[in-house]
Amino acid sequence: MAKHDELLKAINGQCSSLLTHASLITPNIANIGLIVQNGDVLCTVKNINQSINIKDRRYFQNALNTQQFAIGQFQVDRSINRLTVNFAMPVFDRHGNLTHILAVAKLLEQWSQSLNQLTLPANSQAIITDADNNIVANYPFDYAQLGQLANEHWPNMHFQGVLQFEAPTGERRIYLRQHIVENNSNSQLSLHLSIPFEHAIDAANRKVSLIFTLFIAALLLMFWQARKQLNKLLLQPLKSLQNALDAFAKGNKTCFQQTGLSPEFKSIASNFENMATQRLTAENALAHKHAELASLIQALPDTYLRIDNEGKVLASNVTFSSPPKHILDLLPQQSCDQLLNTLQNHSLSDTNQFEFTTQVDGNLHTFEARTNLLDTHQQAIIVLRDITARKQQEEAMKLAAMVYKNSSEGMTITDANGIILDVNPSFEKVTGYSKAEVLGKNTALLGSGKHTKQFYDDMWQQIQSKGAWQGEIISKRKNGELFTEWLTINSVYDKTGQAYQRIAIFTDISEKKRQDELIWRRTHFDQLTELANRLELKRHLKQQLSDGHSLAILLLDLDHFKDINDSLGHYHGDKLLCEVANRLNQLAGKCSLISRIGGDEFVLVISGQVEHQKLLQISEQILTILKPAIFIDEETCHISASIGIATAPKDGNTSGLLLKAADQAMYLAKQQGRNGFAFFDAQMREATEQRMLLLKDLRIAIQKQQFELYFQPIVETSSRKAVKAEGLIRWRHPDKGIISPAVFIPLAEETQLILEIGEFIFASACRIQKKLLSANQQVQLSINVSPIQFSSKHSRLVDWKTHLDELSLNAEQFVIESTEGLMMNAQQRTQSRLSQLSKQGFALALDDFGTGYSSLAYLKQMDTDFIKIDKRFVDGIAENEDDLALCEAMIMMAHQLGLKVIAEGIETEAQHLQLLAAGCDYGQGYYYAKPMPETAFLDFMLNKHRHS
Repeated sequence: MAKHDELLKAINGQCSSLLTHASLITPNIANIGLIVQNGDVLCTVKNINQSINIKDRRYFQNALNTQQFAIGQFQVDRSINRLTVNFAMPVFDRHGNLTHILAVAKLLEQWSQSLNQLTLPANSQAIITDADNNIVANYPFDYAQLGQLANEHWPNMHFQGVLQFEAPTGERRIYLRQHIVENNSNSQLSLHLSIPFEHAIDAANRKVSLIFTLFIAALLLMFWQARKQLNKLLLQPLKSLQNALDAFAKGNKTCFQQTGLSPEFKSIASNFENMATQRLTAENALAHKHAELASLIQALPDTYLRIDNEGKVLASNVTFSSPPKHILDLLPQQSCDQLLNTLQNHSLSDTNQFEFTTQVDGNLHTFEARTNLLDTHQQAIIVLRDITARKQQEEAMKLAAMVYKNSSEGMTITDANGIILDVNPSFEKVTGYSKAEVLGKNTALLGSGKHTKQFYDDMWQQIQSKGAWQGEIISKRKNGELFTEWLTINSVYDKTGQAYQRIAIFTDISEKKRQDELIWRRTHFDQLTELANRLELKRHLKQQLSDGHSLAILLLDLDHFKDINDSLGHYHGDKLLCEVANRLNQLAGKCSLISRIGGDEFVLVISGQVEHQKLLQISEQILTILKPAIFIDEETCHISASIGIATAPKDGNTSGLLLKAADQAMYLAKQQGRNGFAFFDAQMREATEQRMLLLKDLRIAIQKQQFELYFQPIVETSSRKAVKAEGLIRWRHPDKGIISPAVFIPLAEETQLILEIGEFIFASACRIQKKLLSANQQVQLSINVSPIQFSSKHSRLVDWKTHLDELSLNAEQFVIESTEGLMMNAQQRTQSRLSQLSKQGFALALDDFGTGYSSLAYLKQMDTDFIKIDKRFVDGIAENEDDLALCEAMIMMAHQLGLKVIAEGIETEAQHLQLLAAGCDYGQGYYYAKPMPETAFLDFMLNKHRHS
């Protein structure tokens, strides 16, 4: 019976019907109960009105600890308040886990009645004792002895067997002890028999041994008969009941062994079999319904839970998480509290519904919960359905509807043939048509007439074949205004694959087109002159050259345009550029493109094979149309241009090469006197390449300090004493040797590398001056300074005085030499620096005097201390009286202005004497000394070398 699942179906303290039926079959059992592991009596056959705990009962502890059948001791049963001996059997679930203890109580009076049925000799006595040797049944029956120790009335015998003893009355008796239940370590029951044999001994005094033996045998036989009778009356029916219960527990048809049973037991057995059959039939039907329901639940996508009124999960089929023990493991706190409150107050309607969100595999899911109260119990059924996808779909639909309604793009829904079914507000706003005006009409009402029938045929062919079309199209608003739209059309298909709707989305890109056109024009055309710019020129040339076309370009640079900008301002300069552009546009018929590529540079592109003579004519025509005066407000301007001409593919097959070739030719035209033109040839490219190589070497020379400063003494002509010296830069190239300054200085000035070279010259001169002063040599050193050093904003000329102060040198010990070109285009910065250097104490010398304008105004502006007569005038004074007269005039003019004169290039005694006679103050040339490196110069000065 303990193995039957029916035992676990005790609810609200009511024992299962299995126990009830068992009590009917065995009426000599006083009570049957089911006990949980903590000792609480879960249920009994006899109803009790109070809570009972038997965890202190030894038979309960033995059954719980050993998980085997256990026999109790003498006790007062707490459920019926009667003297009993209880039996216990552990109950296990399907997985072999101990869940309960099954207890059976037997009244001691009933056991004594069983002993009374034994056939024993007169004056015999019998008792049954428990493991503590307490009397639990006796014969003849004496209620007072129940519970007393057997030792007080019987011999103290701790083993099974037979012995003879003398009773307290002096009567000799045979004592027998035998265990009723053997091989049970969890306590036991023992049968004790006490039989008098004094009369037997008297009757067979002579045959003691034989009689005694027979008597013992008789006693054993009697014991055997008593045991057999006990087994027949009690144990066999119980065993038969156990077998029937085992079969019933396994769900098998029961067969109660009725052989040898009394009519009463036979009636009980028959009733039990009928009950078991009915019960098994009902259970099979219930199991079928349960399996059907389980299959249904398993097939549904929903999750099922059954909970009690405290929220404990009694059953579930949760798969999206670990099996929950409490509803809080699934529901949010608020939903859980609300559910339990309604459940405990029995206020839950037939079906309640609510939603909640929870985490599943790290993602937030939304569930719909439906709850239903079980009327017969304080329990509820909860069915959960994951509605995350549905919620997302609902949100997507809401979003789509919101987008459709609020989108800035026009949207149209049509049938498969273009009949309008619906439009959004943006459609109405863009087209000017209301929804009512277009519903049921074909989209052709927006046609602009700007596209051919073939255009629309191709569009519909693509829509029908591919289901979609996208492109730019011109449509017409309700007011007749045309607009450009970017249109996207997609098809919607039914289950058969047939298109039944089209969705068109369009954006009015008219403004964007205008903006793009404006941006493109600003990107490709000069904003000032509205001519094509450099980017458009390169694009045009690339296209022409990639197509293999021959062409020529004329690159013209306005002569002295910078002077106009500097003198009249940028306003007049811009106006002049616009007028030049207008005049060049007169040649538009002869050019494929006219462009301004920056500043004052313009390029004319002449496509096709152009003869040399035609290019000459066009160049002359350009110079001619630029020649007339240009009137800007109240100013009159004259402008000319230098033109460089290059042809493709001869002079270059890319736009870069072609422009570079034209630029080189234009540069040659500038060198030839401006207001002219020059054709590119291969020698120009070679010269340019050489120039680039030289520039590369020049940068390396600055980096690796390949420069040296030579010094040429300057003597006082009257005493022939060296009182000054000019520093002359030399470049010692590692491969080419000494390179003349005339070769690299112009390039250095053009690239502003002269600034670094000038700093090297100044630093070297300071170092030599320190050495001269340490040798008590008072020598004024001349330093050549480029006009670029005066005009460049990056020049450090004004910092030289500070450097001299740090070296404890004076500015008066140095002369700054520059040419007349310094003042010809002098900026404010140049004049300011000249004035500042003069105030700092530097002496100023005007080099190469007489080779340029020889303007007295320049002498005044420069605040010059010395002028240097160029060597070309000195060379001929001995043979040419004009040269001598010119030198004398320059010397006299300088003296009248308070200036000293230095004559360069003196190579003979005659030249020295003639210049001395003319009043020249100082002389410089090979006649006195050649330019010398630093060491030789110091040796020359320290050893007082003089010209003899």
